[in-house]
Amino acid sequence: MALPESPLSGYLSGNRRLYAQMRPDAGSLELILALQQALAARTQVNDGGRPRWVPERQVHLTLIHFGKVRDVYAVVSAAGNISWDEYEERLAAYVAATEAAMPREPILLEPAVLSRFGRHGRTLVLEYFPSSALLRAHERAYAALEVFLNSCGIPDVGAFTAADPNFMFASALRPHITLARGFAGTLPAPVHGGSLYGGERHGVHYGSAPEDGSIVPARVRLESMPVVYPEAG
Repeated sequence: MALPESPLSGYLSGNRRLYAQMRPDAGSLELILALQQALAARTQVNDGGRPRWVPERQVHLTLIHFGKVRDVYAVVSAAGNISWDEYEERLAAYVAATEAAMPREPILLEPAVLSRFGRHGRTLVLEYFPSSALLRAHERAYAALEVFLNSCGIPDVGAFTAADPNFMFASALRPHITLARGFAGTLPAPVHGGSLYGGERHGVHYGSAPEDGSIVPARVRLESMPVVYPEAG
């Protein structure tokens, strides 16, 4: 499957966002939107105020978050002493390498856990079991980021990314789709299923379909998106 063409022309003229990300296909997106509606109808989910549900056009799964190109330049130029012209050249190479790293065929993921992300647990997400194809794509995308940062004069990419808000989660993939923000309610009762990461976690794990009407997310079929994030139309 060919990737959609990235709107590369003029993307450095503004402060455009870059991501390595995938989106649900039409059938999977319909199921995710239905899951949001089912959760929104639960009183316990709305305890503490109604969450802000992610709109249809923003539903995605991120492999690597890069951020805004000019904001990143401010950080890497301070750390690596690189000129804007040099940055522009290296950034174009990074975009091309990341596009090449993205899967050409759809990837199917199984749902794992409904949980909270963020410092205060206010982001409601659905996590997925990582597939080998997704892990390989992330490995390639992270390698492209390492090459880019090295070329910008940053020798210790691990230390740099760990300390930078844009890149602090780049090295380790934790597949998830954000469903809502501003979540202060209670997660639905758990369904039988094993822990995704082991140990104690605050989340609802999903396994076989229940008979009590509990909400069980469906698997998701993901397609690659352009690396240059489309501007709102």
